[in-house]
Amino acid sequence: MSRWGRAAPLALLLSTCGNAAAAPPLCADVALVLAIDGSGSVTDGEYRFQKSAIAAAFRDDAIISAMKDAGTVMLSAIFWGDGEFPTESLDWFVVHGGLGAEDFARALERNERHVYGDTNIGSGLWAALDKLSEPGICARRLVINLSGDGRETMVPKQRIRATLYQARLRTIQMGVTINALAIADEDEDLAAYYAQQVVHGTGGFTMTVKSQADYALAIRQKLKRELSPQFVASVVQHRSTPY
Repeated sequence: MSRWGRAAPLALLLSTCGNAAAAPPLCADVALVLAIDGSGSVTDGEYRFQKSAIAAAFRDDAIISAMKDAGTVMLSAIFWGDGEFPTESLDWFVVHGGLGAEDFARALERNERHVYGDTNIGSGLWAALDKLSEPGICARRLVINLSGDGRETMVPKQRIRATLYQARLRTIQMGVTINALAIADEDEDLAAYYAQQVVHGTGGFTMTVKSQADYALAIRQKLKRELSPQFVASVVQHRSTPY
């Protein structure tokens, strides 16, 4: 593991030297949570492909360069599905000066699937927001990168972490930006739905792919776009951009 590894190195990185009580903690530039669809509409093969595509993206020179330009980047991931069951969560990883991305990529690859069922986007977003609310997490920009192939399942449940509406309200309260990648192989209007119902925040945007095969290239383009400080500074409203 690199010197910027997981939670313990994170605490060292985000605290000031000397008397910690006398000065506020240093903040990362970006805290990014990937919220990855693991609902029943995603086959085991597609699930593995998503993991490998994202892991490969964080080994890509262009993405590492984008993270260097962004500054200190904190990374985590949530795998979501049916809201009546727990989501899966990775630890936090810190990338500084381009170092640390490989640890995150390996953690993604090692993750074993335990999520299935309905497409409860709200629960996935809520879990990502919980991740961004963990003690000691401090960043100038809070971003959720959500990818999915369907709309929120509107079926009454006995227990559910949160509805999409509830998650959106919390997103607004926390000042989090949500960007979406719509895998619209069966729903050509999915990108419009994500743009209206999911995406939020300054510079929030939607990208679209027509099949899982296009996912690998799209996730790279999406990461480069949302990590770019220049993009965040120049865009002040939602945009929906087809890939």
